[in-house]
Amino acid sequence: MRLLLLCCLLSPFTQAADMLLIMDDLGNNWALGERALNLNGPINFAFLPYTPYASKLAVNAHRLGHGVLLHAPMANKTGKALGPGGLYAEMNKEEFQHQLRLNLASIPQVQGMNNHMGSLLTEKNEPMDWVMEVVQQQGLYFIDSLTSADSIAFKKAKQSGVPTLKRHVFLDNDVEESALEQQFSQALAIAKRGGLVVLIAHPYPETIDFLEEQLPLLAQQDIKLRRLDLYFQEQLWQPFRLPKNLLSKYQLR
Repeated sequence: MRLLLLCCLLSPFTQAADMLLIMDDLGNNWALGERALNLNGPINFAFLPYTPYASKLAVNAHRLGHGVLLHAPMANKTGKALGPGGLYAEMNKEEFQHQLRLNLASIPQVQGMNNHMGSLLTEKNEPMDWVMEVVQQQGLYFIDSLTSADSIAFKKAKQSGVPTLKRHVFLDNDVEESALEQQFSQALAIAKRGGLVVLIAHPYPETIDFLEEQLPLLAQQDIKLRRLDLYFQEQLWQPFRLPKNLLSKYQLR
């Protein structure tokens, strides 16, 4: 497997590319969370609000040099339960933004956010405007997990001047080794072709096993793991002459 993934992209014309790896759904399992934090990084960990281990794992992630996101639960089309901190289309602006601010405040050292589920909410104009207003006010970034092909979250973030990207590949919808290899190879190809890939994974045992093997090989392929906040500072914020050391208020605690 190592040889397959390495050889499929190496060529005399390879150029350095960035992999922005986000691991969603952290906070419910301490052992898997700790294993994930010890992966070769930097990685960007997205924490579900009010889960038992989110706060402590977020502190540890930041200490280890990883990125920290809020994984904000958003209403979906199937009516699947969101758990604590859910954001729903039925909320008015005040309720919605109050809950979002509470969610952000529950994650120490938070630098940005992405959506957990959200196939319904990310298609709606007003809720996405409300999200971006809070994100912009607090100096954060937003990543569209793209759980709906009709999501307008990325567009709304750009319109609001919020640093933003959208997901290219989900690694582990299927955790069979062959499926993981296929998705990872797709991510590598996107990075090589465009210089950047946003890859989303989850703290499944099979995924962690796979990444333990594959992430140390990225340097041989001229692919660099990046923290999202540093990527935005270097790639997006500098043209607007914003301070390179701009931090969200949560990083000052």
